[in-house]
Amino acid sequence: MKPLIILITLALFLSLPMPVPAAEELDAIAEKAPTGKMYERAVQFFTEKIPEAFEMQLDRSQQYIDVITDIFSDKGIPIDVAYLPLIESGFSPLSVGRGDAVGLWQLVRGTAKKYGLRIDQYVDERKDPVKSTYAAAGYLKDLYNTFGAWDIALAAYNAGDAKIKRLRKKYKDARLPGFSNRYLAKFMAASDVAQDPENYGLTSSAGTMSGDDDNGYRELITYKRISLDKIASSYNTTVRAIRKLNPALLTNTTPPYQYVIRLPKS
Repeated sequence: MKPLIILITLALFLSLPMPVPAAEELDAIAEKAPTGKMYERAVQFFTEKIPEAFEMQLDRSQQYIDVITDIFSDKGIPIDVAYLPLIESGFSPLSVGRGDAVGLWQLVRGTAKKYGLRIDQYVDERKDPVKSTYAAAGYLKDLYNTFGAWDIALAAYNAGDAKIKRLRKKYKDARLPGFSNRYLAKFMAASDVAQDPENYGLTSSAGTMSGDDDNGYRELITYKRISLDKIASSYNTTVRAIRKLNPALLTNTTPPYQYVIRLPKS
């Protein structure tokens, strides 16, 4: 009986739809009828209409992309998604968008706090490129686990999971609403161009998160409010350099509680 049971089990397994690799699933977005033309227009927009502005964003992305791809690889998120900040914030950690969305990943306050980011009168960790990326990775992974497909997960990231659930329930014959297809097309176009800018006639210079050749920083734990001027003087650096590495700080002092700040490595 055991061979028969094994054969039946194998037949049932083979009859199930096989999961599509994430990279293939994302690449297919550009070829789908609802997004194909939008994708082509988006590529043209980035490379022909605003090439200088897009190159500037690509340059800015080099400060953070290695950190993001490391975190995403660890969390099992497609590397293509690492370029999502291109259309969310232009890779600016200080970006503020609609509905109080802040940072590289344009996280709203409720989502940020749900995924462990601190927001108070001293810090807004949505502006921290490392901590906000961990939060975004957790959110994206949860969306994927909820919807089972990366295109829908990204649509939900943009519009909100509750809205996508409601629309998909209302329009059962439509996979995604039109505005989501536009968002996905824009995202894939930006991601494709960013990963091979020379092929599209663009250039991108290299950079580092720390702004120096060592691509590193050291950490300092503080336990009370200390002026950044005092820290800069003690560690032979500048307030500007400290603020660049710690965009989450909202004042020129450290918080009145235990907190880790970054200092230039050199």
